[in-house]
Amino acid sequence: MSPRKENLTLDSAYFVAFEMTHDALKRGLKSASELSITQYRMLVKLAAAGGKTAQADLGRILDLKPNVVTQAANALEEAGFARRETDDADARSKSITATQNGISHVASVNRSIVACLYALFPTEDASWRAILETSIDACSHIDPPVSEREATDYPASRALAALERFRIAIEARLRQACGASFSECRVMQLLDEAQRPLRIGDIAAQLRLSTVNVARAVDRLSDRNWVRRMGASRDRKAVFVNVTDEGLEKQRVIARTIDDLGRSLLWKHLDRAERTAVREVTRTVIEGLRLREYEKGLTPIDELRPLGETSARR
Repeated sequence: MSPRKENLTLDSAYFVAFEMTHDALKRGLKSASELSITQYRMLVKLAAAGGKTAQADLGRILDLKPNVVTQAANALEEAGFARRETDDADARSKSITATQNGISHVASVNRSIVACLYALFPTEDASWRAILETSIDACSHIDPPVSEREATDYPASRALAALERFRIAIEARLRQACGASFSECRVMQLLDEAQRPLRIGDIAAQLRLSTVNVARAVDRLSDRNWVRRMGASRDRKAVFVNVTDEGLEKQRVIARTIDDLGRSLLWKHLDRAERTAVREVTRTVIEGLRLREYEKGLTPIDELRPLGETSARR
């Protein structure tokens, strides 16, 4: 079945899983390296290439501007992870090679990224662990490898590069399409799925965002007349968010933009089994979150007392 005939909607639950996975990948990088994501992406490509790579080619491979490539190359060289050489025939042409320290650093960071992902997912379940591993491999295909070594040795690092690329693209495209930020669009998407007004606190809980950030997003959406704050006679403290007629039109724009981006940047790069794995990983993350929250709320039986007994002790 082709991607266009499948139900491949990127809903609000997907973006919860996406953001959590993206954050876990970034934590893995941060805990093992001082490199930025851009610098690390470049180092992974160099380590996988196994030899010299023209600096100009890196810009094309990574979809980066020349000045960004130069800045990243400077950082890698200063860290001792890469070495630059000038072409004897053309002094303006430079090539870059990963050093042994650079290659070792990629291997170390990749292990850290995998550890952070396994800490996020409930991988005690063998089937869920298989879904996670398949999804990592699937996402890594979005950012094409430069060699077989990269494809086999660094899938988690390539998944980080792919999700970073996808997030930057979707933020930019949504901003271009409707003028709103990614978080604002996520609020509008959830309201579209709910088809009814929602409390600000409920929006925050469902999107795994802080109440403060959601309240600020609602402020901006209200300023645009996309939503309206509502009160309830039964609960005077609660603030509900309701979509206006103008907001309904913007929801359609957001839905079309997300759908187009999903097909062009994500689904078309994956086969059917990989697409299924990516969809399943959303369910895995959400179910894992619910289980952990349930377990946090549990209190050992020996710590419980009858209310009368508790009151008497006080």
